[in-house]
Amino acid sequence: MASGPRTIRDQVTDQIRDDVVAGNFPAGQPLRESEFAERFGVSRGPIRDAFLKLSQEGLLAYQANRGVTVRRPPDSANRDFIISLRRQIESYALQTGMGQLTSGGIESIAKRLDELKRACADNDVAKVANCDIAFHEEILTASGAADFLPVWKWLCSQMLLTYTRLENYDQVLDEHVQILDELRAGRTQEAVAALQANVR
Repeated sequence: MASGPRTIRDQVTDQIRDDVVAGNFPAGQPLRESEFAERFGVSRGPIRDAFLKLSQEGLLAYQANRGVTVRRPPDSANRDFIISLRRQIESYALQTGMGQLTSGGIESIAKRLDELKRACADNDVAKVANCDIAFHEEILTASGAADFLPVWKWLCSQMLLTYTRLENYDQVLDEHVQILDELRAGRTQEAVAALQANVR
């Protein structure tokens, strides 16, 4: 399905999201509408909309009388729990939906892998993180588990606050290649094992 034209709000939201994921803003840093409006050369409206969307995604935090700040990453215990929940969702999707994977669905996942490969080649932290998530989202969608996407995306956003897998791009790519190989072969348990090894 072709996507429509990207609005100013979409572009601003994507750029701020990328900055947060790349660690360009320290945790807890206040974000001011006026500063971002000047940076992007837009009114405060699109900035306010972007802050709202990113707060809903879990990357930013809004507090009354304090404004918007970059959300602090979950502590280690909470992060372990978040990882466990994400693994459960993705594993369940494959275990119950492997039979729904069509050749078209597999190819859509493969396209996401190609995007990840290009992002790794570009050494772009935010792009690699976004392509990583897009790859897994495509698996959920192709497996008929789209109903889980809202809660799954929030879990992913919390993991993106500490996306530390980027020291070894080859490993990141190899793990996703392994997942796709198992999906192509129709090996459910092996695909689940490869997926669980990757989500950490």
